Amino acid sequence: MIDLIRRLLIFAIPFRLWVVVWCTMGLFGVVVVLVLVVGGATSAIASDLHYQCDSAVGPDPSQTVTPSRASATSRPTTRSTPSAGVSTAPTTNPFAELTIAPDDTSASDWQRACATALKDAPYQSAPLLTGNSGIGAACARELALAQLAASSSSGVQNDTGGRADAAEFTRSVIYRASAAQSTGRCERNAGAAAQPPAADIARQPNGSARRACGQPDGSGAAVVVLPNTVAAQGACGQRVDPSAVSAGDLVFWNYRKNGPTQVGIAVSAGQLVTADTAGGFVELAIPSTNDVRVKRVLGSGM
Repeated sequence: MIDLIRRLLIFAIPFRLWVVVWCTMGLFGVVVVLVLVVGGATSAIASDLHYQCDSAVGPDPSQTVTPSRASATSRPTTRSTPSAGVSTAPTTNPFAELTIAPDDTSASDWQRACATALKDAPYQSAPLLTGNSGIGAACARELALAQLAASSSSGVQNDTGGRADAAEFTRSVIYRASAAQSTGRCERNAGAAAQPPAADIARQPNGSARRACGQPDGSGAAVVVLPNTVAAQGACGQRVDPSAVSAGDLVFWNYRKNGPTQVGIAVSAGQLVTADTAGGFVELAIPSTNDVRVKRVLGSGM
C-alpha cells in the first residue's frame, strides 16, 4: 500500500517540477563543492602566511605552541645527505604587498611586525632537511672558531678591535664565508676587510633587498651582506629544520617584541659561537626551546 501511494505521488508531480527539484539539488551540490574548495584554499593560504610570519618575526605570542607549515610537519629520523642550499628558494614573496590598515584594531602587534618584515624577507619553503656543505659552510665554521680562540687566548674581541657584538660578528663571518664561495679561499686574517664595504651595499639595485638579506644569486658569485641588527637578520635566509643544523647556519633565539635578540653561527650540529655579555665570544650548545629559528644564508656545494 505504501509503495502504491509513493508511486501515485511521483506520477502526480508535474515533470517540470521534477526538473526544478533536480536542478536545485545539482546547484546545491555545486555550491557545497565550491565552499569546500574555497574554504580549503583560504585555510591553506592562512596557514602559509602564519608560517611566513613565524619564520620572519618568530613565534606568535598569542599561541602557546607554534604550528608549523603543513608540508613541514614531518621530521627526518636520520640526517640526510647535503643537497642544494638556498639557491632553490623562490625569488619573490607573494606576501610582500601585505598591508594592515592603521585603524584595524583586530590586527595584533605580531601581525603588524610580520607585514613589515615580509616586504623584504625571502619566501620560505618548507624547512631544509639536509645539512650544508662546501667551502662557504666550512669557512664560516673556521672563522667563527678562530674568533673564539683569539678572544679566549689573547683578549682580542673581534676583527676590528672593538667590543664583540653578535650582529656584527655574524655579518662579518657570513660576508667573508660567502666571498670564499667565489674565490675558493677562506681569508682568516681579513683585518679591516672583515666587514662588507659600503660599496657592496650601494651596488645592490633597487628592490634587491632579498640579496642584501642573505640570498646569494644562483651562481654563488655574490657576497652575502646581512643587515646590521639581530632582529633584521632574523628575517633572512631559508629556514632549516632543527635536525639539519650544520656549520654556517644562523641560529636565532630569545625572541622579544617580535624579533630575535640573540644570534650565533653554528659550528656543528649541536654547537654555536656567539658574542657573550662580557664583550668576548663563547661556544654554546644550540638551544632547544620553542623560540629557536635556524636560517641558512650560504649556498652549499660551492
